[in-house]
Amino acid sequence: MGVGVLKPAFANIIGQELARKILLKAVSGAKISQAYMFKGPAGVGKRTMALAFAALINCRAAGPDACGRCPSCKKFASDNHPDFMEIVSEGATGIKIDQIRDLKSKLAFPPFEAAHRVILLADIHNTIRRPEVANSLLKTLEEPPPDTIFILTVNEAAEVLPTIASRCQVVPFYALPFELVRQRLEAEGLEPETAAALSKISGGSLGRALAPESRELLSLRRQVVELLVYDLNGPLPIPELFRLTETCANLKEKLAYFFELLGLWLRDLMLFAIPDQEHRMVNIDLVHLYQARREGWQLAELSDKLQALSLAQKQLRFNCDRRLVCEVLFLRLL
Repeated sequence: MGVGVLKPAFANIIGQELARKILLKAVSGAKISQAYMFKGPAGVGKRTMALAFAALINCRAAGPDACGRCPSCKKFASDNHPDFMEIVSEGATGIKIDQIRDLKSKLAFPPFEAAHRVILLADIHNTIRRPEVANSLLKTLEEPPPDTIFILTVNEAAEVLPTIASRCQVVPFYALPFELVRQRLEAEGLEPETAAALSKISGGSLGRALAPESRELLSLRRQVVELLVYDLNGPLPIPELFRLTETCANLKEKLAYFFELLGLWLRDLMLFAIPDQEHRMVNIDLVHLYQARREGWQLAELSDKLQALSLAQKQLRFNCDRRLVCEVLFLRLL
């Protein structure tokens, strides 16, 4: 069980006006479904919206949003509401059948105090991995207890059993506009240049932009790019290359995202290499490093470098040695 957001309310969610409209219409018309599937990219507010919706439908004050002051809202804000349950994975294998059985035993009783008991199953494309778990959940969705609402969240490209999806009302979520992400990042205290860069590379995901590792990877990418734009008349920076190779290899599962960031930089260079091509720079934190290579690398060379990066990404998916993958990639990019 866990809320994880102080004062959960629609007012704290940026963007997602369509999802907000669908849910508020259900509340105002007293036509709340017993199962929802929030579907969209990662990190755009699906879980936050679920918490805000749960708080609103149990708020004791009449209004368009959770009041934050009534006993129910205070319990949500303190992560202590007895009628809100989030089922989370207990390990790498996802949610276990015993967790679903335990949930069913609790659902045999009415809500403790709320008008609606809310069950949240986040990222079910990752957590519902075993057929017996999916089938057990499906039976519960087919015959849900009264006054109980299920909210399932799933990434837009993920596959979900059609039988589960058919039991839910789908609420669509979308990537956030870069400007909204930038404003929220600056409100969180980030420097304008860093906030602008993170908003551009986040893919419209506030969750990704806010993640501490995103800032770390941004700094590391700058080091790698500075390596790649070394003075052509000087010696190859081999010692620095091997140092960064080790650093990147130690990123482990974050290395795939780091390769995505490198790909964005090469993509910007390629678009700038096309004559009369209008382009909004994604990597605005690397503006001063563009001139060093936008005229030095031709389209064919940039295409070769993108192919090298694509090969490295493929090798990662096949669990090749990360250090060797990075070493070969950086040499090819040089």
